[in-house]
Amino acid sequence: MGMAAIKPRNIKFALAGEDKRNWFAGNPVATAVMDGASILFPVGETYFIESVVHFRDRVSDPKLLEEITAFQQQEGIHSREHRRYNKAIEAFGGDVGRLEQNLKDEIARWDDSPEFKLAVTCAFEHFTAILADDLLAHDDFMKGADPEFSRIWHWHAIEEAEHKSVAYDVWNIVKPKGLKGYWMRVRAMMLATRVFIGQVHHNAFALLHARGETSTLRNVRRMAYFGFVKPGILRRVLGIYLGYYLPGFHPWKHDNRVLIEKFRAAYEA
Repeated sequence: MGMAAIKPRNIKFALAGEDKRNWFAGNPVATAVMDGASILFPVGETYFIESVVHFRDRVSDPKLLEEITAFQQQEGIHSREHRRYNKAIEAFGGDVGRLEQNLKDEIARWDDSPEFKLAVTCAFEHFTAILADDLLAHDDFMKGADPEFSRIWHWHAIEEAEHKSVAYDVWNIVKPKGLKGYWMRVRAMMLATRVFIGQVHHNAFALLHARGETSTLRNVRRMAYFGFVKPGILRRVLGIYLGYYLPGFHPWKHDNRVLIEKFRAAYEA
């Protein structure tokens, strides 16, 4: 079960207004990567909610039932705020609707059995949890970023950390037995890895081109530098990511409650 209280925070962020196409400390690539990730969330989080709630009647533990409700509320608010975020950044350049449709088309090709959908949700939740942990653990990561954009990403990170085990705890109740369940979980993570990294980078390139950064080779170099050198997010999270493939994996084996507590007060009413 979860080790942190899951608290939905109904906050609306003020992201619209002046042109902030380089809101991430003036760095167009860092901005496009974060914006490219945001485009995935409204569609993705709706998928996550549906996959977890589908199995609610198989859960008897009162604490996990409460966590499912809080997870649903948090993800619903995330979806709403990232729709507002995406509407704001579309004014800087980029066809958000077309990029969202790419993800919808991708999802339509997947195995749509309830068990596999939950396995995919567990995989994506691990991705969001480890990226959230990295953001919270490095005070310098968003140094110089627009305060409101920094605020929404820290808020999202806290809540992803809080509810990171909910889908997985439901999975442990309903998963297929033995190697079949393990292989389904691994297969879902391989799919999620391809889709998350591929879609974020596709979205980032599309946004960069729409915003006047049209040198593909230069954008490739700068994106690789951002991901693997400085700040090197993908390099930094690799170890925690690989932990997912261990048979005894559980999200809270990486206990980051101290990071949640460090930032939580800034979002308390």
